[in-house]
Amino acid sequence: MKEIQVKTIMIPKKDYITVTPDDSLIDVLQALENARTSDKSHAHRDALVMDASGQILGKVTMIDIFKALEPKYRKMGVQVDEVLAGGKGELTQALIVDAIDDFELWVDPEQTLCERGAALKVSEVMHAPDELEYLDEEDSLEKALHRYVMGVHQPLIVKRGDTVTGVLRFGDLFEKIREGLLSCAV
Repeated sequence: MKEIQVKTIMIPKKDYITVTPDDSLIDVLQALENARTSDKSHAHRDALVMDASGQILGKVTMIDIFKALEPKYRKMGVQVDEVLAGGKGELTQALIVDAIDDFELWVDPEQTLCERGAALKVSEVMHAPDELEYLDEEDSLEKALHRYVMGVHQPLIVKRGDTVTGVLRFGDLFEKIREGLLSCAV
């Protein structure tokens, strides 16, 4: 894996779904649907958020959408962080199950979710990537895989110098590794 570079399997930025901070969540979902029906080989589940000059501001992923649709996760996040800091640093089944009741997660009727989704702007949903979410085109797949296994927010953004050139999705990395393992002579 060390000899295979990220740029060999990344999706070029020009081929990725992009949205602006002022777009609505519905605009994002429609763009994802359009891509799903037109390009089966690269069906996207997330989008890059770009400003007017083409600079990447963030990304909107499935988990970002779910957290935005149920805003009580923000409140819950603080308590989970406190529990993890005071304990062994692991989520327990009890903590996860109790949180649904304690925070009344997902109890709103579907109509309320629809209204909330229609009112949300990308700027309210998007995740601003941190340093660990960027890779260089020349980085190895090993480095990318390690970041994913360690829990870095997906997908990873690929750069050449200071310029964003593409996106590396976890599923594409898995496919490359799967193909390699199936071709092994064992």
